[in-house]
Amino acid sequence: MFKNVTYAFREGLRKILQEGEVIAVRSHETKEVRSHLIKISSPLERVYLIPHRNNNIFAQIAETLWMIAGRSDMAFLSHYLPRAVDFSDDGKVWRGAYGSRLRNWQGIDQIEEVARLLRQDPNSRRAVMVIFDPAQDYLDSKDIPCNNWLHFLIRDGRLHLNVSIRSNDIWWGFSGINTFEWSVLHEMMAYWTRSKVGEYSHFASSFHLYERHYQPAEKIIATSQDKTLYDFGFTNPPFSIPFEEFDEAMVRWFAIEDKMRQGETNLRQEINNFDDSFLRNSLEMLYIYNRYLLGAEGEEIAQLIEELPPNDFKIGAIEYFSRKLKNRELVKLQDKEREYFQYFWGADVADNLSVTVPGKSVVTFSFIFAKLSILHYKKSLVYKDSWKKHGELLGVFGNIARKYDRIEVIMKDKVKPTSDESLLDTVADMAVYLTKYMTYLAEHYQTIFKEFIGQYPSVEPIEHYWDNQGFESVVKILIRRYDNSGEWEQISNYGDCFAALSKNYKVLEDILINGDWRSSDPRKCSFAADLAISAMHFLVLASQKEPEKFQKLLRYIEML
Repeated sequence: MFKNVTYAFREGLRKILQEGEVIAVRSHETKEVRSHLIKISSPLERVYLIPHRNNNIFAQIAETLWMIAGRSDMAFLSHYLPRAVDFSDDGKVWRGAYGSRLRNWQGIDQIEEVARLLRQDPNSRRAVMVIFDPAQDYLDSKDIPCNNWLHFLIRDGRLHLNVSIRSNDIWWGFSGINTFEWSVLHEMMAYWTRSKVGEYSHFASSFHLYERHYQPAEKIIATSQDKTLYDFGFTNPPFSIPFEEFDEAMVRWFAIEDKMRQGETNLRQEINNFDDSFLRNSLEMLYIYNRYLLGAEGEEIAQLIEELPPNDFKIGAIEYFSRKLKNRELVKLQDKEREYFQYFWGADVADNLSVTVPGKSVVTFSFIFAKLSILHYKKSLVYKDSWKKHGELLGVFGNIARKYDRIEVIMKDKVKPTSDESLLDTVADMAVYLTKYMTYLAEHYQTIFKEFIGQYPSVEPIEHYWDNQGFESVVKILIRRYDNSGEWEQISNYGDCFAALSKNYKVLEDILINGDWRSSDPRKCSFAADLAISAMHFLVLASQKEPEKFQKLLRYIEML
């Protein structure tokens, strides 16, 4: 169960990369997990804003309404989604388009029938829509429907939606369109059946990621954030058109959309004639996007965005155009918008060391941890759980001690590092091992770990810190610990940093070697954390003092 699709997407990427089986499908490598079930408690939180995902909210809006209107033509869809023609047999239609099958299955409008059925009997278990058609889908085609079956169920006044999918690409399918389009239909059906929106359940027989998306997926995992835009108070524009008026409204909607793609600009009154917030706001969004496609300057785009209602669509538009036009100061932000984007852009650092946002500089410490998270995940894919195979003392601490000894020899005895492992490589490995050790403590010493993270408000459940999957949660705690301490601002040279590193190491070594290493000594957590931070701060200094060597480390991580 996840609160919204953003959290489900990130965890799905992590699960596929770490646990997925490599499968070659039509000459393309994928990693796949089977029989994967995802439940979303707040499906209306549908807008994805994730660093490195680079999604197109305008294409999502366009394809969703194209689908619900029952269309299958490429002429409309390819305008917003050019690659759509790659999945058409004739370049003119999608033969397996969901909407045409939902709105006209051998003369039956499945959406209308399900709405009628649930209004007549809210407890019915027969509210089913089907998409896969045995009569026409057992053939060789580019377009065999992936989403196959939808079931609507009302319980306690809440409409739940269950979707079953034979094959689901997490990148282009799940996060590209599926969760967005089904959440819109979910909201519409709830309105038409006089119920509230309930849970969304998404079952994929094959849940997979293509090889071309492995690297951006690793970046997303490494730079994931605690909050989404909905934690800052933004909501979605609500839908409120009776079903009897919906098709007529869609005819008007598409007529206006056609005018905007032809370059007409005097459309404000026609757009405002829509009383429904969702349809009106969707037209406003597509008007902005079409102005951009027709060559409008950034100043015009910014003014149009600033006039949007302050909801999730507007936030999506700001993010898209600040990225597309490479200008994060394009739009004048309101207070709540500024608060959100300072948070969002503050973690989007994996491509630029000098990114800044109004009133805040991005912390280099966070950038480096993002890179080391990538190092962790790449090595975890190969070595799995070997880092803890021989237990806490021989396995986990043994790796830490080996790295420390190497650093100590280089720093104190001035021994030149070997060509295959530089000082920075060793420090980076030590930071990774220590962060892994924190996940070990979280799982095996839950009492002391709960006490340790208790000093940081709004922490995640204890099980989120366990094992390889808990690495990212521990990273977030370490970043907060680093940011909350004034100690590291005073350490500006390698010598002082090594002294801090050595001090923390000696205490941790004393606890484990001279004491009872099996004990639940609460100092394990604090000194392991500070030792990890010491190693990280060493890399912070390296990025400033020896940028060429630091960039070499980054290239090593990228090429690993």
